[in-house]
Amino acid sequence: MPPKRTQPDRAPGAARITVHDVARAAGVAIGTVSRVVNGAPSVAPDVRQRVEAAIAELGWAPSAAAQAMRGAPTRMVGFIFSDIRNPLYSSMIKGAEDVLSEHGYMLVVASSDGQPAREIALMQLFKRRRADGMLFAVEEESNADVLRCVADTGYPIVLLEREMAAALGAVGADHLSGTRHATAHLLSLGHRRIALISGGRNNRVGRDRLAGLVQAHEAAGVPLDPALLRLDSFASEYGQREVQLLLELDAPPTAIVAAGMHLLQGVLQGIRMKGRRIPQDISLVASNDSPLAQLVTPPVDVIRYDAYALGREAALLLLRRMNGESIPPATRVEVPTEFVLRASSAPPDAPPRG
Repeated sequence: MPPKRTQPDRAPGAARITVHDVARAAGVAIGTVSRVVNGAPSVAPDVRQRVEAAIAELGWAPSAAAQAMRGAPTRMVGFIFSDIRNPLYSSMIKGAEDVLSEHGYMLVVASSDGQPAREIALMQLFKRRRADGMLFAVEEESNADVLRCVADTGYPIVLLEREMAAALGAVGADHLSGTRHATAHLLSLGHRRIALISGGRNNRVGRDRLAGLVQAHEAAGVPLDPALLRLDSFASEYGQREVQLLLELDAPPTAIVAAGMHLLQGVLQGIRMKGRRIPQDISLVASNDSPLAQLVTPPVDVIRYDAYALGREAALLLLRRMNGESIPPATRVEVPTEFVLRASSAPPDAPPRG
């Protein structure tokens, strides 16, 4: 029969409840209380129940500061991403959280707003809080200060949709194949002037999308005009401005690939402001499927991938690293993309309107 729990004998206003009190009330050793708090699977169910009941009855909470001083694992993983408005990150967070919670880890998320200084501050905060690992969607892959901070964290890091010189694991979508497939479709319709509006000259996603566009042109033997490449931002207002400039060229594009979640709205506005019709006057392909792409008239062809799977795969890779598995430093896991054909692409008019 388990020992009877007893309240510690202390007067009102005495010192706060400690782990010793919880252990005594539950009739277990202090180490057992620690294993229960840290989610260790080796604790018997009945023992775990007694300890949890004692914690609830006494109102005790472990001291994070004391745990950190002892170097104890916090069962906490950080996730730094750049844009809280991007619904893709919500799906990634959910995918990562579902995996990590199954293994007893709490996921703590933070938005950097794309600022390297804030990324550094957040990494240092996670280090002080003794995070067990971190998922990181860095804004500037080659920022020297961020790279130094990454090297100094002391905990495993897995990148999401990015690539850095540091020896880190990474998970990303196969943007190269997706963009190549979409571009090949447009070329097969007869388009010979295909514009790419995207961000990321300095990140893996942008490089892969450009490479996919280039490879499709090379395979079709069609030259690619550099004037049709607008690769400086993922912002909606950038898409709106650049599509208007593109349509004012002496030889405007007959098709546009808008590669970025927030770009589609601005690109649609720019096309409308120039009085063009989709797909009669201009064909359009977007990336990152969204309600807007599905509900606008006509519905937009998209390069789609599973953001939830990105978060899940990143968490699984991070767990392997936190568990000390031998994994090559530059390991990269890719989530497949698919090209979804709807109603926004058609053969180009001849001649296109200027």
